[in-house]
Amino acid sequence: MKLFSRRRPAPPSPPRLPPRDVDLTHGVGQAAARLSEHPLIGVDAEGAAVHLTPRDGHVLAVAPPGMGATVLLRSLGAQALAAGQQVDILDVHHHGHTWARGLEHVRYVDEPDQLHRHLIGLAHQARGRAEKGQLGPRRLLLVENDGTTQVLLDHQADPRPNGVALDALTAVLAHGRLAGIQVVLACRELPGPLSGLARDLFSTRLLIEPSERTWLSAGLSGRIRPRSTGFHPGLWHHLTRDGTHRLLQAARISDDATAAAFARRTPDQRAAARSTKESHR
Repeated sequence: MKLFSRRRPAPPSPPRLPPRDVDLTHGVGQAAARLSEHPLIGVDAEGAAVHLTPRDGHVLAVAPPGMGATVLLRSLGAQALAAGQQVDILDVHHHGHTWARGLEHVRYVDEPDQLHRHLIGLAHQARGRAEKGQLGPRRLLLVENDGTTQVLLDHQADPRPNGVALDALTAVLAHGRLAGIQVVLACRELPGPLSGLARDLFSTRLLIEPSERTWLSAGLSGRIRPRSTGFHPGLWHHLTRDGTHRLLQAARISDDATAAAFARRTPDQRAAARSTKESHR
């Protein structure tokens, strides 16, 4: 009698990964950043540059501690400033973005009362401009990780029942895009009250090694969660509303001094950099 052995299916090949180092000041990162006036988010496994444009809407970035959320915000903020945008940074830890302190066109908000009032003001501004159809100057609002999101959940500007700061942020998310305001919210876990609204409020998601819980709370229940790639700082799953899903290595700036110098570049300097032959590679 002839015996037939049943072959086991070959294990799926691991996903192709992007380049490990995407520094904005040299090499792959510098070349990719020169391709657009919009901030570079990162480079994918095919070597393609992925930029943050107005049509990308608001961005939800969810990652465990130490995986590069602060580096991502620093990179996007410095690039936005160099392009002439206003940048608002909400950071109750007081130290996540020291590179931005004292720079022109930066509003650094680190006190809970100030944070709440600032968001209320932005919400009124966004709602008013959206109702009138008046697109204001481009503004990037960066919300830095867990300490800040906890304040958003808990803090009230005064004893009157005006709602918590998260209500004001929700209003900015709802109306801001029509007013020229783009939000990048970085957190370890999405605040509960936002999880039911994530599908509508965020057009772009950046997730590092997402758990099933993170996947669902980010409003991705209708999409297949990716296979594990392991935890690598700056290696993000980039998902857009149109169904695009790719792995990106986020662009980075190595230190605070370099980030501040990058942010101070004038639009003329940016245009000159983009006109070099390297930008066409």
